[in-house]
Amino acid sequence: MKDNDDFDYQAYTRETPPDPTKITRGPAARELRRAAAMLQQAVRIDPATLEQFRQLAGNGQSCEQLINQALQEWLAAQGLKEMVRTEMQAAVRQSLSAALQTGALSPIS
Repeated sequence: MKDNDDFDYQAYTRETPPDPTKITRGPAARELRRAAAMLQQAVRIDPATLEQFRQLAGNGQSCEQLINQALQEWLAAQGLKEMVRTEMQAAVRQSLSAALQTGALSPIS
């Protein structure tokens, strides 16, 4: 909107008035906004990757939201991957131990 000289801000505000339930005032709200602003970080993303995210972003969703969602899903998958790896190792150890105890498998010499 900042880059568009033809943008009519007054018409926009008439068509989409602010939601009073989301407006917060006072020192506590100001401190929350300040803390949120301090948490924002600049991240460099190569132009090709950014363009792909822009193309994937649909109506009503910014590419920043899509990038955040993708990163959150990737982080969740990493935790799941580690959990599955740990459980698989435990299951293999338990199976090998049971096979060695029953004599179904002989130890490697």
